[in-house]
Amino acid sequence: MNKLISGLLGTILTTGIIQHAQAQAPVVTNSTDIYRKIKKLNVLGTVLYFAAHPDDENTRLIAWLAKEKQYRTGYLSLTRGDGGQNLIGNEQGFELGLIRTQELLAARRVDGAEQMFSSAYDFGFSKSATEALSIWNHDKVLSDAVWIIRYYKPDVIITRFPGDERAGHGHHTASALLANEAFTAAADSTRFPEQLKNGLTTWQVQRILWNTFSFGNMNTTSEDQFKIDVGVYNPLLGQGYGEIASESRSQHKSQGFGVARQRGQSWEYFITTGGKAPKKDLMDDVVTNWSRVAGGKAIQAEVDKLIAGYNFAQPDNSLIALVSLHKSISRLPESTPYRTQKLKEVEEIIVACSGFFAEAVSGTAYAVKGQPVKINLMANSRNTKAVYLKSVSINNALDTVVNTLLSTNLNWALPYMLQVSDTQEESQPYWLQKPMNSGSFELPEQHFLAQPENNAAYTARFVIQVKELELTVEKPVMYKFTDPVKGEIYEPMVVINPLIVAVSPATTLLNVQPGNERTAHPSVQVDFKSYFTAANVPVKLHLQQNGQHIYTRDTTINFASGNTYTSHINLEGIVKNGDAAPLTVAVDVTLNGKTYQFTNYLKHIAYDHIPDINYGYRSMTKVIPDEIKTVGKKIGYITGAGDKVPPALEQMGYEVTPLGENDITPASLKRFDAVLTGIRAYNVNPWLEQKYGVLMQYIQEGGNLVVQYNTNSGIGPIKSKMAPYPLQVTNKRVTDEQAAVNVLLPQHPALNYPNKITSADFEGWIQERSIYQAEQLDSHYETPLSMADKSEAASNGSLVIAPYGKGNFVYTGLVFFRELPAGVPGAFRLMANLIALPKHSL
Repeated sequence: MNKLISGLLGTILTTGIIQHAQAQAPVVTNSTDIYRKIKKLNVLGTVLYFAAHPDDENTRLIAWLAKEKQYRTGYLSLTRGDGGQNLIGNEQGFELGLIRTQELLAARRVDGAEQMFSSAYDFGFSKSATEALSIWNHDKVLSDAVWIIRYYKPDVIITRFPGDERAGHGHHTASALLANEAFTAAADSTRFPEQLKNGLTTWQVQRILWNTFSFGNMNTTSEDQFKIDVGVYNPLLGQGYGEIASESRSQHKSQGFGVARQRGQSWEYFITTGGKAPKKDLMDDVVTNWSRVAGGKAIQAEVDKLIAGYNFAQPDNSLIALVSLHKSISRLPESTPYRTQKLKEVEEIIVACSGFFAEAVSGTAYAVKGQPVKINLMANSRNTKAVYLKSVSINNALDTVVNTLLSTNLNWALPYMLQVSDTQEESQPYWLQKPMNSGSFELPEQHFLAQPENNAAYTARFVIQVKELELTVEKPVMYKFTDPVKGEIYEPMVVINPLIVAVSPATTLLNVQPGNERTAHPSVQVDFKSYFTAANVPVKLHLQQNGQHIYTRDTTINFASGNTYTSHINLEGIVKNGDAAPLTVAVDVTLNGKTYQFTNYLKHIAYDHIPDINYGYRSMTKVIPDEIKTVGKKIGYITGAGDKVPPALEQMGYEVTPLGENDITPASLKRFDAVLTGIRAYNVNPWLEQKYGVLMQYIQEGGNLVVQYNTNSGIGPIKSKMAPYPLQVTNKRVTDEQAAVNVLLPQHPALNYPNKITSADFEGWIQERSIYQAEQLDSHYETPLSMADKSEAASNGSLVIAPYGKGNFVYTGLVFFRELPAGVPGAFRLMANLIALPKHSL
């Protein structure tokens, strides 16, 4: 096993030129880029920035480090941001983590740094590092941090946060504590010694600093701290680092972090928390040129000569010198620091100088197991006749000798029909391949920490010779197509099963009273989509609960690729009374005498600013046998930043009508028993300011308006009035989903009609209780509940209700947007009560 891991580690450290697997378009390298890359060859310094979440990083400082100082710069985000809110869609949990992973990678493509993650899961807002480290498993995540330091070998570590309450979030505090602990442990051979058997060595970081900040009302900077002006302008880039940083930060679109470009002087401040404090430079006492390695001075002289002789109009003139430099670096002992990294950089420059372009693309996004997929390979030496194409290969499928000198700017092409093995593994983000253990992902091996995402399912390798140097250029096989509006698009090509299976809805309620056509006869819908074509195929459809088949249907299907087949299953008499175990499906398909079982669904997530995301999972329906009483039928829903509440309301038997700006009129609202606003509706719909009077009139005439949480901050200020009486939306929250809920008004209708709410209704909640609670309440508001995190004073702002005219206004920070999709019975019962709040007589 150690040899296997060591071999895998060697693969990660290869000097082959690899284009990022998820890049949406080929990287364009112009002559100025090449010049800057050549100058970087003389820089042998590395910095690791360390924080907790996507969007925590200081993009201005990172851009300055990576592009101005040209240090190898990395950002370690302990989590993938799974626990945040989503401003652009309704993805939550690990799906949001998938999106934010890609947003971080998009940001790094802008600011020039590298991206890394630990195995920690973002479980939502935490008020203490103790909680975070307990849930994550302190030793496990510390081991991850030590592994990354030993692998990346930074000279300097910079933390975004301090290791105390000033960090403002338990994850933030924990990230600083872990960074400082890992700073010491990485150099200690007695700490995590198993890592040293797999190709890593101990590493002593020169210093670790806290990048102090001024956020909101908290300013931790002072003029006696070490400081750097990172707002300088780079004429080669045509931008200052505030401009680059703004573009980088604006990639965090799911968090609403688009910012204006900033120009001018900008100081960053630092406090040293380990090692010797810098006096004049971040890299004081660190040698950042070739003199740090034996035999390096001669190499530095070669690079200096390259820089002096570089011709911007004809970069290919540098090829002979670059090949010579590659030989010089290759002659250094393999243990020499930076040898591997600088060989990779030289090879990238050689390819760029030659204008060599290569790609391997398919006209389909999916490589289906057991099916062929056409791959088109192309190569072009656009700037020189010096490139000799020796061979081309794709994984273990294609390996062909070419041996041809590429003509200048003429395409070499090869079509290839790739047969996808029926034993090929499905494409799946590596951190989702195993069930999560508590608060952290189970990675296949620890060396996966070196890569932020999966490698491509298939990789084409072009072996070329430039002058007398042979090197391999690796390109991921991509899905390429032309959109009539967006133009040429590249997306990942992933491996999938020939049949994908889903069951819906996500939650089914078995005991809604009074019942209607939808709720009286609960059923599930099974969809399976075919990616193959075959006639008269025997199929067995199984509905499963508790690992047992509770329903089986035999049929024969003529499968056609691209078609979806649907089956409805009535649950009456199938699901046992009181059994709350989830329902899953399995489909047995018999082909050529062999039976295959398919159980997984393929989820596709697409946004313009990131590559498409595909992952597989076991689709299931959560079963709720608890009695849920409802009053009223028609609901108007004003969509916010995206949540899954409307489908849950439909499961309760309500007719849900989405409401846009033009739908909110006195006449149209009269038909609704209640109107609900989605999360952050008042943050993202500025037109609601003009609808205040209409909504207040609706309440006065007997309607119930239920406003789910909004934020009131710089990221998401409330731009319009939403309540009939004064209240203040704050950042107050209760993060412990098991926190005790105290009943303040036991006779209040919200807790009694039509469902009697008890402490049992707050069992099984996920992630948190309540966020962005209301405070500074007018005397008209009633507060039925109070709750608090440990050691904090109780707050009654999670649910506030005000009678207004004949109707009722409700503001709630209770996280219905998480609990209803999660199938928490008490959340359904309490929501039904809020919708049913009784009218008042005047």
